[in-house]
Amino acid sequence: MLLLCSLSLPTLAAEFPADFGVHKVTIDPGHGAPGNPGNENCTCAEEEDEMLRVAVELRDHLVATGHFDVHMAREGEATPEYWPRVNAAAAYGSEAFLSLHSDTRAQATEVDGCSTNTEHPGFSVLYSDEPEDRERRAGLGRAVSDAMAAQGFTPYSGADYGQAYDADPTAGVFIDRRGLLMLRRPTMPSVIIETHHAWAPDEVAAWQTTETLDRFEEAVTVALIAFLTVDEASTAEAPHPPPPPDP
Repeated sequence: MLLLCSLSLPTLAAEFPADFGVHKVTIDPGHGAPGNPGNENCTCAEEEDEMLRVAVELRDHLVATGHFDVHMAREGEATPEYWPRVNAAAAYGSEAFLSLHSDTRAQATEVDGCSTNTEHPGFSVLYSDEPEDRERRAGLGRAVSDAMAAQGFTPYSGADYGQAYDADPTAGVFIDRRGLLMLRRPTMPSVIIETHHAWAPDEVAAWQTTETLDRFEEAVTVALIAFLTVDEASTAEAPHPPPPPDP
C-alpha cells in the first residue's frame, strides 16, 4: 500500500484569515541528540537525517507564506539534548511545537542489510492527555491528522502500538502512554508527527518525492491555520481574572 492512499485527491490550498497575522512555531527534527540517531529505514538511512531534511523543507514552506516565524529545534550538524530544545521553544514564544519522526512497526526482515516490513503503513500523530493543556494538545493533533488525511495520506491503524498509545476518536491520532518528554514538557501545545513507516519501501520512496513533501507541507499549514485560529479565539473568550483592587 502506498503512503498516499489517493494521488487523485485535490491538493489542499491554505487560506489565511485576513487577521491571521504572524505566528511563532517550533519544528523539531526528531532524534539527533548525542547517541540517538533514531531508526534506520529500509535503505539504512538514519531517522535524524531524514527528519532534518523534511523539517527544513517544512520550515521554508511555512516561512514563505509570510505568516509564520519558525524556530528550528535542531539544525545542521548540531546535536542538542531534548530539554534545551523544549526550553528554547518556550523562550522563542512558540505557539505550537511539531516534532517530526518516522515510525518502525512490528518485526522487520533484513533485505540487503536493511530492515524491511511492508505491513502497518501510514502516518500517526501523538499527543499527551495530561490535564494541563490537554484539549489544546488534542486539538493540534486532530487538526494535523485531519489535514494529512484530506491530502491523501493514510492514517495508521495503531495495530502494533499495544499499550504504548491509546487511540483518539480521530483516525491516525493516538494518546501517549509512554510519558514522552516532547509531548509532556513543552509549555505550548506539542505533537509528534510519525510521518510514515520507515521500514516500508513504498512509503520511504514516496517521502523522497516533491509531491509528497508538498502535500505534507500544505497539510501542516492548513492544520496550523485551523488550530491557531480556534486557539486564539478560545484564549480571547476565556474569562479573565478581575483587576486588583486600588491601593
